[in-house]
Amino acid sequence: MSITLPVNPSISSASVGKDFLLKINTGTAGSPVWTIVGGQRSADLSRSADSIDVSHKTSGGWKSSKAGLRGWSIDLDALVLLSDAALPYLEMAFQTGAEVNVQLLYPDGTVQAGWGSLTDFSLKTPHDGEASISGTIEGNGALADRAPSMTPLLVSGSKGTPADAVFSITPTTATISAVKIDGSVLTITTNYTYATGTLTVKSATIGALTIGSHTMEVTTGDGATLTAVITLAA
Repeated sequence: MSITLPVNPSISSASVGKDFLLKINTGTAGSPVWTIVGGQRSADLSRSADSIDVSHKTSGGWKSSKAGLRGWSIDLDALVLLSDAALPYLEMAFQTGAEVNVQLLYPDGTVQAGWGSLTDFSLKTPHDGEASISGTIEGNGALADRAPSMTPLLVSGSKGTPADAVFSITPTTATISAVKIDGSVLTITTNYTYATGTLTVKSATIGALTIGSHTMEVTTGDGATLTAVITLAA
C-alpha cells in the first residue's frame, strides 16, 4: 500500500542549516558543472560593508557613519572524504591562487553564485576525532541575488531523431517570461511548454536547429536569466 503524507502549506516554517549546500563549479564559466562539497557541516555566509566616518563639528556631538565598500565570504567546515569530487579543485585553487566559482543552494532551490579566492584551507587530524577541513572563500565582486536554478545545463541530442529537451527549474513556483535559443524567441505551446517547474522544449523545435551547440536562455518572472547549452549531432 502506498502511503503519502500531507505537506504543510505554511510558508512560515523555519529552515534548517543542513538544507543549505555549498557547490563549486568544476566545469567552465560558460558551461558550469556544480559539484557539492562533500562532508559539509557548515557553509556560513558573511556579508559586511566598510564603515565610513562622516562625523563633523555640527553633527550635534554624535558620530555619523555611512556604509562603504561591501564584501562577502563563506566559511566552510567539512569532514574529509578522500573520494570527494570537489576536494581536488579546492586544493588546486589554494595551491595556485586561482579563483573559485561558488554557488550556495537554498532549501527552496534558489541559488546565489559568485567568484572568490580560497584564503584559508586547513586540515585537522585529531587522534581522537574525525579528520576535517576548514576554509574561507573571500568574494571578488558581488554575490548574485538569490535566483531560481535550472538543470541540466547541457543537453545532447540527434538532429536525425530529435527528442524533447526537458529541464527542471527550482523552485517549482518560478514563472517564465521568455525562452530564447541563440537569441530567437520561442513561442509557448508551439515551441515549448512549462508547468510546475518542468520546461519542455518540443522535439520539432530541437530538430529545426542546426548541428552544433546552441545557447538557450530562460528569463524567469523575477528577471533572472538561466542558461543551458543544447548540442546536436547528426
